[in-house]
Amino acid sequence: MISAGRFLYFSLFFMLFCLGDSYAQGTDSSKRPYYEYRGNYGEKVTAKKSKFKNSFGYELIDLGRNWSPVEIDMIHAAFEKLPSEFYNIPILKRLYRLEKIMLNAENASGDDIPAATLPSFSTIYENLSSSYKVFVEKQELRVEFYNPLFHEDRVDLINIIQHEMAHAFDFSKDFLSFSDEWIALTKFKVLHIYALDGRQDSDSLYALINDPDVNNYAPTATRNLSTYSRQNPQEDFANSVTAYINYPYFRYTHPARYKFLKKNVFNDKEYFLQDNNVKGFEEKVISDLDNALNNGLWEDVRNILIELSRVYFPELEKEIISRIKGSLGTMSVSPQKDKILGLASCFLMQPESLELRKNLIRSRRISVKEFLKDPRCFRHARDTFEKNISKWSPSNLYFYKEDGVSFIQFIDSALTTAHIRGFDTQYFWKIFIEGGRKISLAEGNTLIEKGGNGSVRINLMKSADKEFKIPEGEILRVELMAKRNHSRNFKSFESERTGARFIVQPWFSYIGSNQPKIRVVSSLSSPTDTH
Repeated sequence: MISAGRFLYFSLFFMLFCLGDSYAQGTDSSKRPYYEYRGNYGEKVTAKKSKFKNSFGYELIDLGRNWSPVEIDMIHAAFEKLPSEFYNIPILKRLYRLEKIMLNAENASGDDIPAATLPSFSTIYENLSSSYKVFVEKQELRVEFYNPLFHEDRVDLINIIQHEMAHAFDFSKDFLSFSDEWIALTKFKVLHIYALDGRQDSDSLYALINDPDVNNYAPTATRNLSTYSRQNPQEDFANSVTAYINYPYFRYTHPARYKFLKKNVFNDKEYFLQDNNVKGFEEKVISDLDNALNNGLWEDVRNILIELSRVYFPELEKEIISRIKGSLGTMSVSPQKDKILGLASCFLMQPESLELRKNLIRSRRISVKEFLKDPRCFRHARDTFEKNISKWSPSNLYFYKEDGVSFIQFIDSALTTAHIRGFDTQYFWKIFIEGGRKISLAEGNTLIEKGGNGSVRINLMKSADKEFKIPEGEILRVELMAKRNHSRNFKSFESERTGARFIVQPWFSYIGSNQPKIRVVSSLSSPTDTH
């Protein structure tokens, strides 16, 4: 992920609220290292490091934590699946092993972050030249791996390593993720952010925000929140790279991204054969699912649902739930079938999937305990939602004006889980003048009843309790809170509040160019021979 200008790929179970997305599992099972080598292995480590460098071109450096033989084997396995373009990147010489990342953010320990790609960068819009620039810190390009990475299972560990190398490759190409072509095909929008103490002719920051009307950004790993790729083009790019390598449906769900990566990143290398007998993703999924169900290939069904969980196709999910329900029938014919299909339904993000599981529990075909032992099902459990997820605050909150209309936009990573649990979500916002008495200038609310992709845009004027005017030249603060309401049991839960400061000037333009032609203006320094 990117936070405070750094690429950070957070562990699903340990993400920090103060740094962005979070998904707490409520279990300490991931504290147990999976990969531990006991004994004196100095010579073996040296030999494996040498083999890795000869194969891929990078030196493995101990920096506060030594590489173990098993860790080197795992990173070697991850690199073997990468395209050759990711080997011997000229400005990337070393990969570092540390205990944990060192963060400057207040109250952020970094204890649970598995990996990061450095250095940091800033995005500046230069008013005089009307140009968009990326200023990269003059440090060496480096990828760092921390203890939590090696607490992951093999699939997730390899995915994280490949994700970080995608960031490094992106850096080395002066950010393909900032190219006009990538921005256009991913539908990110340039947003100018006016400095609170700025002048009319001063420069400003800019960000790229996702389009809430687009349901699918890059597919995400099952360990991550579905909104992960919406944070910025860099995360979307890195997740797209791992999708190209690991997810067989990526070419069908995101054909434009697939085509771009095939040409600009993978040099025509492909990992999965194309099925020429189908025309699109939905047809492909239904065809594969029917074949698996008809032939009793229950693990194949599970794998299909895992792939489907990486994207957002609600109507397709409902059709699939209906097929699985029909296959299960009203009576058990196979406990193994009941268990595999029941647990697999936890990858479907619709209330109908929860109802299917409740029916299996009522008929005693699978126990509550069996569901709660499964990490994916545990995410959607009642206590997990009510005691944890329901309290998550929205993130990535922005205020902007477009065509004279005032909006706020944000990401709500808990929206899908609330929908699965049968909760509607109502967003309450208030605007204050900062520094004065805390009396709101305006407030309002918006109700979402049918779930969504996790990205929300609110028209402030339409959702306000009464007409209002935003004062110009004043430092303002918008505060936002989500309230989850259940229509049948009348339970209600409120999230933590989030906020953002902004100022409105009559001459300031928030929305940037559709073709910003972003340029990297300061290069990365080359690492020296000593370290």
